[in-house]
Amino acid sequence: MSGCVRMLEDLHIRHETDAGVMLVQVDQMARINNSAGTAAGDAVLDEIGRRLENFAGDEFGHGSCVQRLDGPRFLIVPAVPLSLGALRAQERALHVALAEPMVGDPKGRLAIRIAAALIVRDEPIVDQLRTAGDQLARPASARDGAMVTSALSRGEVVIHYQPQYDVATGAMTGVEALLRWRHPELGLLGAGPLVTAARAARLERELTEHAHHVALAEIAAWPRALARLRVSLNITAADLGDPEFADRFAAMAKKAGVDPDRLTLELTEQAMLSDPTGAAAQLAQIRALGSAIAIDDFGTGYSSLSLLARLPIDYLKIDSGFTRSLDGSDRDRIVVRAIVDLARALGLLVVAEGIENEAQLERLRELGVATWQGFLKSGPVPGDELLALME
Repeated sequence: MSGCVRMLEDLHIRHETDAGVMLVQVDQMARINNSAGTAAGDAVLDEIGRRLENFAGDEFGHGSCVQRLDGPRFLIVPAVPLSLGALRAQERALHVALAEPMVGDPKGRLAIRIAAALIVRDEPIVDQLRTAGDQLARPASARDGAMVTSALSRGEVVIHYQPQYDVATGAMTGVEALLRWRHPELGLLGAGPLVTAARAARLERELTEHAHHVALAEIAAWPRALARLRVSLNITAADLGDPEFADRFAAMAKKAGVDPDRLTLELTEQAMLSDPTGAAAQLAQIRALGSAIAIDDFGTGYSSLSLLARLPIDYLKIDSGFTRSLDGSDRDRIVVRAIVDLARALGLLVVAEGIENEAQLERLRELGVATWQGFLKSGPVPGDELLALME
């Protein structure tokens, strides 16, 4: 810890002010260590360290210090003194950066806790960091559970829909339903903070089910002009791990009066790979209802070709990290072309995410991609704004 401590001491002296830091703790590492070994656990922590360094450099400037402390805990010291308010404003973005799919955590069970602390000039730095770390290490599942339960009971979970367009005709053909959290104090937030809390409190299935209830009720009430749109709903490894999920989903759709033929369930490669046998059974049952299956963020995880051939899948969604550089990177174009060719050989359709300009869209036409979504036309919007986007 000496490197970051020395940096804090230097910031105190040079700027004659207190300095804020961020502490990050990774919970549930025992799951990986016990199932895959400590080497795999160390590899996950190394990956988290790299992500923290990238984040700190981008958000706090060159020269920011990131250091792993004891166990699965990290310290971030920004290159310049920042207030607690400035750091807390970055917590949500940091949660998102750490929530991206991660090799080594195929079941997606890690929970990340983040806290900002102000290190003052007139007290020992090491003692202050130890106190802040002790507070962060206290079990948070009860607090997280209360937060998620409150959000569900108060109707703070809302759904926005990102339109999907046909590459050839430009017509809107579907939407992806995305969870949003209408925080009573902070306003509309992305899914990251609430999903992280639900994961820590083992309430992922409850959160998914609630989000599906909200989305299905809205879809059922849409006007005739929106009735032909296919709607994609996201599911997690925890959902697939529940043997009653498919039956419960079928009952929800029936109760809401939504034809399962209109629905696609999206899951990541990690969720698919956590229990291939169980996933195959659940997905086959869902497809038997008439719903489609999509693999989200394809290309960011293990990309097991044998599983793609074995599992009941209808769509591959190409991660936006590839598509955003379609107009500038030969490597990414090659990867996207390979995914499109693979999908075509397997009888699957391809959806490209993250399209932001006409050059990228033109590349998709050249590559034979069927469907796209992105800010070129629209980001996620409330359901009552979709009709205007079709005009």
